[in-house]
Amino acid sequence: LSEGNTVHISVIMKCFATIVSAVACLCLVQADTVDVDWKYGMEDADTAVCVPPGSIINFQWETNHNVVEVATMEDFDACTGFTDTTAYEGPLAWPVPEAEGTYYIVCGVRTHCADGNQRLAVTVGSC
Repeated sequence: LSEGNTVHISVIMKCFATIVSAVACLCLVQADTVDVDWKYGMEDADTAVCVPPGSIINFQWETNHNVVEVATMEDFDACTGFTDTTAYEGPLAWPVPEAEGTYYIVCGVRTHCADGNQRLAVTVGSC
């Protein structure tokens, strides 16, 4: 390669990297965002959501909750299958997985899930 070709290739690679970065940023900007009022005493109607892959769920709370994913619907229904019981301050932006399916989220603090219905079934797909 001559010096001129090396410079030309370098410029092309920098342009390509810039375009890839711009597309990645654009994808992040276009991500759907869903706000969830993450509280003790959630209504049944507020415990399920359907979102497209790559969305962001904003769990909105100030203090004394957490966000824990459990593995199965059985764990979700019984409020079991988690060990993280530490409360922390919110809010929390949870990036939705790219893989379609249902993900189960609970609050692991004290009896917030079992007695306060603080849980969210997240269906990822074309809603």
